Amino acid sequence: VDLEIWVQPPQLARDRNIAPRVAQSDRRRDIQGSGTAVRAVHGRVARRTAVRAADGQVARRTAVRAADGRVARRVDAAEHVLGEVAKRDVDLNGLAGIFGCETRDYGIVPDSLPATRGMLRRAAAECDVIVTSGGVSVGEADFVKPAVEAEGELLMWKIAMKPGRPLAFGRVGKANFIGLPGNPVSSFVTFLVFVRPFLLKTQGVADVQVHAIPVRADFDWPEPDPRREFLRVKWNARGGLDLYPTQDSAVLMSTAWADGLVDNPAEHRIRAGDMVKFMPYSELYR
Repeated sequence: VDLEIWVQPPQLARDRNIAPRVAQSDRRRDIQGSGTAVRAVHGRVARRTAVRAADGQVARRTAVRAADGRVARRVDAAEHVLGEVAKRDVDLNGLAGIFGCETRDYGIVPDSLPATRGMLRRAAAECDVIVTSGGVSVGEADFVKPAVEAEGELLMWKIAMKPGRPLAFGRVGKANFIGLPGNPVSSFVTFLVFVRPFLLKTQGVADVQVHAIPVRADFDWPEPDPRREFLRVKWNARGGLDLYPTQDSAVLMSTAWADGLVDNPAEHRIRAGDMVKFMPYSELYR
C-alpha cells in the first residue's frame, strides 16, 4: 500500500492543529500488504490517497475522507445508538457498525459555539446517544464541552488513562453524550474501552466485559505512565507479543498493525518475559 498524507493546508499556521506527516508514514513504507481487507480499525484514508497492490495496480478504490487538519468537525448521528461529531480520521461510523449501529451524517460543522450547539440539539432530537471526537479539551477551538454544558449537562470530564485523558460523559436533551479525545488513536481506544460496552448495554447485552488473556511480553516498557495505559501490540511467531515502535496517539496506522491492546496498570514496568493482560481485537469487537 502506497500512502501519501497531506496534512498542511495553506490557510493554517505551521504546526497548528495538524500532526506531522512523519507521525503517520511516508510514501515508501507499506501500511498493509496487498489483499488486506480495509476495516474500521484502519481509519479513514487521507484525501489524495491511492491504495495500490504490490504490482502498482489499483486494487480497489475506496471512498476517502479528508484527514488534512482542517479546523472543522464532521458530525454524524445514529438512528438507534450512535451520534458522532468526528474531528479526525478514526472511523467511528465503521466501529459503530460492528455493534449494530446505524449512523447518519450531518455534514461539516464549523469551529464555533453556536454551530456546535445547534448540531448537538439536532442530533439529540434524532438520536439515542451522541459520541464526539475532539473538542472536549480547553483549547481556543474546543467548543464541544461548553456546547454540551449549555445544551445539557456534563457529568464527567477527564479520566486517568493513556491514550485518552479528555473523556467526557453527560446528556444533551434525551440523548446520552460521550465525548472522546481528538487524536485518532485516543478516539479508537476510548471507543472500544468505554463506548463499546455502553452501546452494548443499551441494546440489552448482558456480558459486555472484555475477556483479557495472559500473554508473554517480548518487549520492555521501562518508563510507564502514571495513568493506566493501553499499548498497541501484535502476536509474533514465538507466541509472544511485540510492541509497536511508537505509542504516539497520532499514529493511527499502529491500530491496524496491532492485534489488540495490553492493559497495563499505572506506573507498571514491563520486562521482556513478563506476563501481561492482553485484550485481542476479537474480544474488543465482540
